[in-house]
Amino acid sequence: MIISPFTPLFFDLHKSDGIDSRYIQLFAPTDRILVEVIRTVNENTPVAVLRNHISGVEQHILWNSWQMNDTDILDFHEITGLSDGCYSLTIGDKESRHFRVTSVVEDLNATTLIQYCMKNNKQRQDVVSWIDGMQYFFDFRVPGGFKDKGWSFGVDNEQFVTDLSDIIELYATDSTIKTFTMGTNIGCPIWFAELLNRLLCCSYVYFDGVRYARKDTSVPELNEQMEGLNSFVFNQQLQKVNNINATIENANQAIIRRVSSEYRSTETDTDNMNLLIN
Repeated sequence: MIISPFTPLFFDLHKSDGIDSRYIQLFAPTDRILVEVIRTVNENTPVAVLRNHISGVEQHILWNSWQMNDTDILDFHEITGLSDGCYSLTIGDKESRHFRVTSVVEDLNATTLIQYCMKNNKQRQDVVSWIDGMQYFFDFRVPGGFKDKGWSFGVDNEQFVTDLSDIIELYATDSTIKTFTMGTNIGCPIWFAELLNRLLCCSYVYFDGVRYARKDTSVPELNEQMEGLNSFVFNQQLQKVNNINATIENANQAIIRRVSSEYRSTETDTDNMNLLIN
């Protein structure tokens, strides 16, 4: 059994030197925290318990299951609509780090909602984005956003210079590169950057509803806040995706905005419906 590393909760409770970050992962009540567990047909469905550490209430997660092929089963659940509080999720013998759900606008304004998925199930074996023909996005809310000073501009063009030294633009395509800053004045833990780097491998990545892609081979750049403190600010170069397939984009926007109760439905796509391990 593996918990998909694209799940936006952190189950790696490794110990390291230094002082732990004071930042606690934050979600809004409307966010959909998609949890995926991939197991073999010989393994039992894992017991999952959601704990509210303020009220003390425990709630068992009811899994949805989908048999991916002859040997593997996906168990998945979307956690959403939680009341304000501090929570953790236990799956089998693994407990996630605590996360906070809040409806306080000031706190949410200091975050960015990143939503991501693969274009099909053939790109990796540790995540499923299309379940029984329906597309699912992960929601990962992080501290930070885009600063104006992090903008830079580029162009891909070809020019012709006449014999009178006039410049003729034969073709040109402009681009805007932005630096996404993750972490506030208290920073955030290192595993936030690990997930950010991983999710940028996805085909579709949206930052507050706007689609971006990793710029070339850039990865999250670490800036240490204080020596001995395991809390950091990360910078990641991104480029806005402008030239997109309108049909795919409209479908993705409907899903990430949850514009209807049937937003998961999609037309049959034999390429996307291919099973994960095939």
